[in-house]
Amino acid sequence: MLKKILLALVFMITATTNVTYAEDDMKTVASKAYVDTQIETKQLKIPAAGQPNVDAGETVMTYTSTGNGQIGERALYSDISSYDATTDGDKLITASALNATFTNLPTTPTTKLECANQADGCTLWTIVDQTAYGNELPSGYTRLEYIESTGTQYIDTGVILNSEATITTVAQANSFTGAGPFAFWGFMGAGTVPRWGWSIYSDTWLSDLNNTRPMSAADAQKHTFVNTCYYVNDNLYYDGFVDGNSIYTSARTAQNIALYASNTLSAYLFARNNNNTAGNFLSCRIFSYEIVQDGVKILNLVPCRRNSDSELGMYDTVSGTFFTNQGTGNFVGPPAN
Repeated sequence: MLKKILLALVFMITATTNVTYAEDDMKTVASKAYVDTQIETKQLKIPAAGQPNVDAGETVMTYTSTGNGQIGERALYSDISSYDATTDGDKLITASALNATFTNLPTTPTTKLECANQADGCTLWTIVDQTAYGNELPSGYTRLEYIESTGTQYIDTGVILNSEATITTVAQANSFTGAGPFAFWGFMGAGTVPRWGWSIYSDTWLSDLNNTRPMSAADAQKHTFVNTCYYVNDNLYYDGFVDGNSIYTSARTAQNIALYASNTLSAYLFARNNNNTAGNFLSCRIFSYEIVQDGVKILNLVPCRRNSDSELGMYDTVSGTFFTNQGTGNFVGPPAN
């Protein structure tokens, strides 16, 4: 009997000791010291800011694509006043620096599909126009913000306007003296008809379609001019816009419709095609020139420089044609950055 009691006491002491050891282990695992010495070695560490060529507060976190657990940092470029390729070459650029540095990024129109009935499982879709940034020009050409005429240069676009059309011109007049007219673009037949274009006459913007109408006060600012002509019930209507503001809408007579439909004169840029002779030159800057005729874009002129000979002109992204000066002298480009 005594032996059985002693064995039971030994068993109880042994069990109690094992429980105590287990509890101590649990406390150790959950302790701060254990975490600091064990788990911390397995955690990813964020590097200190202010590494070489990186200013404090001017970095973003990066993570390696190989998945090896390495976190790093990349500097931000936000100083638009200067750029040093040796220290700034690998930096990320901020939106403010990008906006201030690039004022005329090349764009190209495109479309995307958007769900029109998301609640019903997207069985209907709409086509939405959008603008994407990218290089419009092929290799060998450098995009410019504008090209500028001194008053003796012009471009023959080769486009004959005699049906429904929309012409968008982004331009800026430099200077002019006298009554004019001085044309951003246009054409005029013998006896003044048919004619159409944008010009300056006696300090007033003029938009012509077989007649002349004042649009708004002329100035030396950059503007977007839009000419649109279209037919409704066999009547020819003409809309004029400056910077998106409608100036007027007017109808044309049957005689003017016939004259416009029989036009054989191409539109000149930086001047006016006066019955196949360039005239009414204007010293101006043209940033872009686009023609949509019968619902199809047929011309999209982009100011550029041909790198092989530094010739300035307008590149048509529709036909892949480079238009150069057909007058005298040379176009002028924006100053080098």
